[in-house]
Amino acid sequence: MIKFVVNGVDKTLSADPRTPLLEVLREDLGLTGTKYGCGEGECGACTVIVNGKTICSCLALAGAVEGNEITTIEGIGNDPVGVSLAINLANEGGVQCGFCTPGFVMQGWSAVTSGEVRSEEDLRDALGGNLCRCTGYSKILTAMQKSVNDSPGSPLSARLGSGTATSLQMDGYWRPASLAELRSGLAAQVAPYRFAAGYTDLMVQEQHHLKDLTLIDLAAVSELRGIREDETYISIGAMTCWTDIIHSPEIAAHSPVLAMAAREIGAMQIQNRATIGGNISNASPAADGLPPLYAYDAEILCMGPQGERAVPIADFVQGPRRVALEPGEFIAEIRIPKAGDRRAEQFFFEKRGPRKAQTISKASVAYHAWTGADGARQVRIAIGAVAPTVLRVPEAERLLAAGGDREEAAAALMAAARPITDIRSTAEYRRDLVGGLLLHGLARATAN
Repeated sequence: MIKFVVNGVDKTLSADPRTPLLEVLREDLGLTGTKYGCGEGECGACTVIVNGKTICSCLALAGAVEGNEITTIEGIGNDPVGVSLAINLANEGGVQCGFCTPGFVMQGWSAVTSGEVRSEEDLRDALGGNLCRCTGYSKILTAMQKSVNDSPGSPLSARLGSGTATSLQMDGYWRPASLAELRSGLAAQVAPYRFAAGYTDLMVQEQHHLKDLTLIDLAAVSELRGIREDETYISIGAMTCWTDIIHSPEIAAHSPVLAMAAREIGAMQIQNRATIGGNISNASPAADGLPPLYAYDAEILCMGPQGERAVPIADFVQGPRRVALEPGEFIAEIRIPKAGDRRAEQFFFEKRGPRKAQTISKASVAYHAWTGADGARQVRIAIGAVAPTVLRVPEAERLLAAGGDREEAAAALMAAARPITDIRSTAEYRRDLVGGLLLHGLARATAN
């Protein structure tokens, strides 16, 4: 049985835990205000709040949110912020067909109650994962901004985030509640299985075959979450979501390019759910999280039946969707070595895709340079989406560390690239683009 709290009411269902949460809400609970749009986490029509954070319910399994607090559009109908948003959208003409409106209201509610929206740019970022095909965005933004300015209090927000995930095991699905339970129970797993993290990619890949999979869900293993710092490393639990990485002071201080890249990974609904471990294990050449990790010489801590081992990320990622995990192993932690004293820093993450935001990279560049306590200049450059794996470019690093010509460094990136032609771009364009991204990033970093 699956139990959770929906709009303040305890619910118990006999649904298969591999059923999408969106389907459970609509078909089993009759909460049809939450809509199915794209099925890929891009349109926002299925937005709900789970434990205080907005997510795409089309990309979450029912089992993964068992024990959690779920709020849908029906649950904020009488909330002062929800009422304010609905009235302002109506008064400003921000509604036409209305299909997208519940998702906008849910994300708008989160933006208003968070207190983090201080400008129109902040509001645009908050609403970036919601699409409207008929009204246009200017009227929606005007309506939302009025609710931000009014700032009505929300008694609902006080009880969000109170859910607790526990152990759950049903046919084809196991969600251990602790690292000890996970490690001790792995030996009993016989059928071929897949580890699952935030599901934001797995459910897109397997949306029509979810119930054919045997899944080990790591969502409740709290030991695999969080960011900590010691004298040697910044350590990031594999189940840490991108939102936590974006807001981490440790990441900002020691690995700022990773924080910049994290902001490029989908919209807030995806960032609240997707994990760094999932991004790595998926091993896409276009993954935005990988180039900074290569640039920082990250290590991947693997756990399995034979114990623990640390693998440099350049050895861990072997090709598209291929990583160096042994049978029964999972990613437990990502370790980024601390560089010590850094002066005269320059850093950036540049990418380009088919559209301006929330796009798959055609090419990307992660760059961080600094002068150490010994006076030596360090330059780290990694390029993504232009080869089967992310690449470091030592020749370009050497040139720029010695004060060499930027055009020569850009040419070194282009020479190192091994792009392909696919539906998103040609190999020739990608090769030219990766050099241009370096020059563009250097010009901006120098100007600042």
